[in-house]
Amino acid sequence: MPKADDALSILKHDHEQVKKLFKKIEAEEGQETTFNQIKVALELHATIEEEIFYPAVKKARSEEVKDEVREAYEEHKQVKALLAAIAEILPTEESYSAKIKVLKDDVDHHIREEEGEMFADARKYLRAAKLEQLGSQMQARKDELQAITEAEPGASGERKTTSRTEKSKEA
Repeated sequence: MPKADDALSILKHDHEQVKKLFKKIEAEEGQETTFNQIKVALELHATIEEEIFYPAVKKARSEEVKDEVREAYEEHKQVKALLAAIAEILPTEESYSAKIKVLKDDVDHHIREEEGEMFADARKYLRAAKLEQLGSQMQARKDELQAITEAEPGASGERKTTSRTEKSKEA
């Protein structure tokens, strides 16, 4: 059983937090603020996976594991593209709900594959001490990124770009 602060526990906790945020946005509670929380959570999560976890897992001698990691990187690209597209529209726009649903479906799929395949392989190919070391590195990096994110303008949930109302007035 992994320790509470190992890499897999940290990633699983992130997955649970994002699932809760998706339930909140599906209930139409604070659409824009909740989306921004989802966006930040997914961006932080993807960064620590891509910078720390995936490279460690990819070092396994198994070609199947390397394929899992390559697929995970591609899924991250897709999620990032959707996040960017959603960030450009308002919750009142026609495509907003559909884009949120597709994002949720993509994230759910990614979580199922990661927890069902990659985590098992990580346990198989990485020692418990290595998973704990990765967990420490990931948490430190996540804390660093979170501090930067919170210091940025717009961290409280408002959009960082010119509002769409201002953009439509400019047109």
